[in-house]
Amino acid sequence: MAEIIPFKGTLYNNRLIKDISKVVAPPYDVISPEEQDGFYSQEPHNIIRILLGRDFPDDNEKENKYTRAARFLEDWQKKGVLEKDKSGAIYIYLQEFTVDGKRMHRLGFIALLKLEDFDTHTSSVFPHENTLSAPKEDRTRLLGAIHANLGPVFAIFSDEDKSIGDILEPETKTQPLIDIEDSHGIRNKLWRISDRDTLETIVRLMKDKKLFIADGHHRYEVGLQFSKIKKDPGCGYILTYFTDLYADGVVILPVHRLISGVTDEVWSGLEKDLKKDFTIEGFLPKEHVKVFLSRATQFEKRFVVYDGHRFIGLILNSNDSLDITALHNLVIDPLRKKAKLNGGKFLIDFTKDLDYAVREVKSGKFSLSVLLNPIKITQIRDVAFSGRRMPQKSTYFYPKVLTGLVINVF
Repeated sequence: MAEIIPFKGTLYNNRLIKDISKVVAPPYDVISPEEQDGFYSQEPHNIIRILLGRDFPDDNEKENKYTRAARFLEDWQKKGVLEKDKSGAIYIYLQEFTVDGKRMHRLGFIALLKLEDFDTHTSSVFPHENTLSAPKEDRTRLLGAIHANLGPVFAIFSDEDKSIGDILEPETKTQPLIDIEDSHGIRNKLWRISDRDTLETIVRLMKDKKLFIADGHHRYEVGLQFSKIKKDPGCGYILTYFTDLYADGVVILPVHRLISGVTDEVWSGLEKDLKKDFTIEGFLPKEHVKVFLSRATQFEKRFVVYDGHRFIGLILNSNDSLDITALHNLVIDPLRKKAKLNGGKFLIDFTKDLDYAVREVKSGKFSLSVLLNPIKITQIRDVAFSGRRMPQKSTYFYPKVLTGLVINVF
């Protein structure tokens, strides 16, 4: 089944970098342009310079953000800013965070995962979301330039008997290699396991596991294609963070939809059509939106549409599809068709922040926002293991795994 191996991680040298929190960053695909600028100004050796470089007007094939990333990586290794461990290891990673006032923690580990094609019959690794070509092209160019994995793929496995958790937990009582609070107020701790017997036990236990990708679908697919081109055994594995499906700290936030290009006439027409499938509760107060959504029963799907004036509750009595699938089939896709027939330029954006989703519509930047419940982790598992995929931006696993704590240089 899943094949993992220890590796010689490359880490920031804490003798030269006194504050590791100043050189790490979130995954590239959740960094806004404003955050990118902030990370650039934070520290000259912030991983952002390799992970998500700046474009310049005079860039060309020989001089661009990818070639600059390669030079940064090479230069920092030569200067000892980044150092590779001398022996293979697996790295324990603990994140402590707060959600809705509740203090939580998520424990996992970082190792290398053997890359393999997705196949429901023979694979041990399963995706749950579709991918887009533009991010894959970007990550392909970066990987080809730097020959390194910067941010880990995020994979989930079942540790029902806690056999792996029982190995990791005692290690967290010792002094960590890294203990920092990141820019989002999340505490991140990292330990190194290098004991041979312990490593062999973790590798052996993981052989019985099936995995599904939580975050990093683009990185995984790019790594897989790169390994086929290079045909180098060292490129046949990818940096991966693993955590337990049943852990208390596995949090999925809802990904709300922001829609532009929809006129009042188009929305009014669809609102009438929705009565065929939905029970509609209009004029919800904003403070009742979360309560309304949270009251969805096992056999219901609930959404709230905000049009700048009203919060409209939608209840669908159905248990035969995912919330996100029902939303796209019955609300998003019909809106898109009606908007295009009306000559509108339909656009969709995403956010995990409910207040932002409301504020952007109220300001007039978007026509509507559609607010929804998070998908359950078991639903994601079932979709992945059945060979199906959800639409892009269906899930937001929180917190994100930091980039730069430990990287894998081929």
